[in-house]
Amino acid sequence: MIQQPCNYLLDYFNHHLDDVEKASFEKHLESCSDCREALNELQHLNEFLPYASEPIDPPEGLEDRVFASIDKASSVTPLRKEKPRKRWIFPSVAAVLALSLLGNAYMYTQIEQEEEIAEQATIDQVTQYVELAAVKGNAKGTASIIKQGEQSSLVVQASQLENLTKEEVYQVWLIKDDKPERAGTFVTGDDGKGSVVFKLNEEFVKKDWDTVAITLEPDANSQLPQGEIILASQL
Repeated sequence: MIQQPCNYLLDYFNHHLDDVEKASFEKHLESCSDCREALNELQHLNEFLPYASEPIDPPEGLEDRVFASIDKASSVTPLRKEKPRKRWIFPSVAAVLALSLLGNAYMYTQIEQEEEIAEQATIDQVTQYVELAAVKGNAKGTASIIKQGEQSSLVVQASQLENLTKEEVYQVWLIKDDKPERAGTFVTGDDGKGSVVFKLNEEFVKKDWDTVAITLEPDANSQLPQGEIILASQL
């Protein structure tokens, strides 16, 4: 079905035509007073749209009600015989305004949500970083304290660790004045690698820790180090 030139009015107004279609429609405007009148009406209406209004979520069902009203109005036969308006033109300014408000409300709500996401985004900051020295064996590891917003976490990564047996685990400790505090437990994979992320509460954050260490423990229940120190470093 070939689309009549007048049907391109809204696409032209919304800048949805390519260069060829735009040039063709502008030539059509020169000879079509109805299109010129309708375009002028839309342009005036656009100047008064509430761009500065508070972003809101459109009421549920508003879009369906608006289009239902448009379809209903489009089906009514004009009573005036003199120069009836073509059906491709919106039946009323109110319908155009309602659609514009609906679109703008959605657009500004989306913009507000994107701005909120940008404001909430935080950047990880490494406040401390050390390479762990092997005390026994050939293990390697690192320890970092990372701050993200108000939350700080201890991140420990290790490799070339010996395989565990039975219930054995590797335990991470933070030490202050020879007093150790548990800071995470992990087991290794078949590749001898392991890691742990331990969220530091307010009490942990306040302490100026001397040392971070990894020990090999007989099980995960150790409240104080019982096994051998595998990796350690001063903080």
